[in-house]
Amino acid sequence: MKKVYLLISAVSFGAVAFGQVKVTNAQRQDAFNEPTVGEKITDFAPMSFEKAPGDILFSETFAGGIGAWTTAGTNASVWLADSDGPNGQYSNPTNEKIGSTTVANGFMIFDADVANPGAGPYPDMVGSLVSPVINLTGQTNVILSFEHRYRSCCSGAFYPKLEVSTDNFATMTEFDVRAEGTVVNATSPTTKAKINLSAYLATATNLSNFKFRFTFDGTGGTSHYHWQVDDVNLIQANDNDLTALSRIMVAGTQEIPYYFIPVSQQTAITFSGETRNDGGTSQTGVKLTVSADNAGGSVSSPTVTLATGAIDSLITATWTPAVSAPVNYALTYTFSQTQTDATPTDNVKTDAIKITNSVYSVDNGTAAGSISNLASQPNQPLKIGNVMEVMAADKLDSMYITLTTTATNVGQEIFGEVYLLDAAGAWNYLTTTPYNAITTQQNGTTVKLPLESVIDVAAGDVLLVVACHNGGATADVRFRTAQPVAEGIVQGFDATGTEFFLSTPNAVMVRLNMNQDAAIAENTADISMSNVFPNPTSGMTTINYSLANASDIHMSITDLSGKVIFTQVNKSQAAGGNQFAFDATNFANGVYYVTVRSGESVVTKKFVKK
Repeated sequence: MKKVYLLISAVSFGAVAFGQVKVTNAQRQDAFNEPTVGEKITDFAPMSFEKAPGDILFSETFAGGIGAWTTAGTNASVWLADSDGPNGQYSNPTNEKIGSTTVANGFMIFDADVANPGAGPYPDMVGSLVSPVINLTGQTNVILSFEHRYRSCCSGAFYPKLEVSTDNFATMTEFDVRAEGTVVNATSPTTKAKINLSAYLATATNLSNFKFRFTFDGTGGTSHYHWQVDDVNLIQANDNDLTALSRIMVAGTQEIPYYFIPVSQQTAITFSGETRNDGGTSQTGVKLTVSADNAGGSVSSPTVTLATGAIDSLITATWTPAVSAPVNYALTYTFSQTQTDATPTDNVKTDAIKITNSVYSVDNGTAAGSISNLASQPNQPLKIGNVMEVMAADKLDSMYITLTTTATNVGQEIFGEVYLLDAAGAWNYLTTTPYNAITTQQNGTTVKLPLESVIDVAAGDVLLVVACHNGGATADVRFRTAQPVAEGIVQGFDATGTEFFLSTPNAVMVRLNMNQDAAIAENTADISMSNVFPNPTSGMTTINYSLANASDIHMSITDLSGKVIFTQVNKSQAAGGNQFAFDATNFANGVYYVTVRSGESVVTKKFVKK
């Protein structure tokens, strides 16, 4: 299976050799270098630092506007004091305004959406909100906290940056302060960020000239939409204080999260998460416990000791839901230690899974973005979806594809396909759905599409479940996406049939329907064939087909009048997935039918030459 490096408007791509599909979770720290900018420095009388743990060293609610703060960067003027939220053409102040503790007194906003021209093109924007000078002489354990809300477009490369310096940003240390789970084009919740400065302060010099700044870096096509900041505090670290940073769950040999799990596919789940010691002393007996409501029980990790400022990943024992009927589980991830935590509310993360009758999915059911095509292939065909693993032998009956409410979806055709990973690491076509022309009633909903035949799958099978469209004259169909997932889980095929994977993806909202009633007829056909792709076509065209048994294959293409314009016989085709490609370049524009025959089984598909 070849991984190809591509670009996409909403997500970034990566490329490595396809040794296996399995992906693991890793953190990424991006380097950021910015030219030194001139900034106004405000002098303050030295502060008294005879403070107790938990005391505030510096506080700002922006009740008086920008106050002693300054702005810097090419688009410094975009940072403004505000009270009503983002007001650009793509923003909604009612739904996207920050919900900070002192929002009634005002806050600061980088409202790039307002600053951009209404009709585009949209220039890249970079601007910083810079604190006054703060004297941190003698301080070693300090926490910087603030409340914020943001929305970014249109690249996964964007992240809000908190930068600290003691030499007016000639040099600096950067912190990525993204809200967990926030995807491209989605508005984050109002989040309290918590930055541990202990490691930085331990080696920094000239602490009497400490400053920090919030930098909106909109380079690379990420100039939309906004960043709102409020309730900034520098706090003397408490003696005992853990902070939960992240949480994740994975299942199966491929280590993929599943949020909708059929009763028949229940399997062991491993939970993990990162925590940081924000206390002024070492924390002992640190562990992660994950509990499930509805009598689901709990599992914990081994205990560790965390030094001040240290971060560690904790992994629990496996947990297997064991129910015979659908049930919803609310999951609570709690980090704890032997000591009494000063701020236990930030030790907790939450999640949820659903045990279903038949629905199987990677997405968590919360639409947070969308994807329509690759940036390099607008208005061309696309297949994109999620890698999934079969945990127990079962049957595939149908699949679900979730659409956005985009008006241009209506009238366009979609379909779904399923591929099976072979021992060589290649995706082999398994089955397809018929074409579905999107109706007004279907637009913005989850559409159920039947598979052309019921398919048996075995435990350990690795599948690629994709939503497909044939491109649009002016706009492509937009498929919904949900929460972020690890690199390699989202894969697909571009307009030429070339395989690709996403390096910073969001789960595509495409799902399988499994474990159906025994009354469903078994699949006895000798052959199944995918839809023609791309369709319409102007040149090379591909059809994937699957054989129940090895056999000769007879292929023919006819026009609307029934005239045969192409025939081909492929001898001794192997059982399983196969592929047939033909060149339609010299066909006259119009409607054609391609027919594939294996023994007594015949499958016909329609396509259009343009």
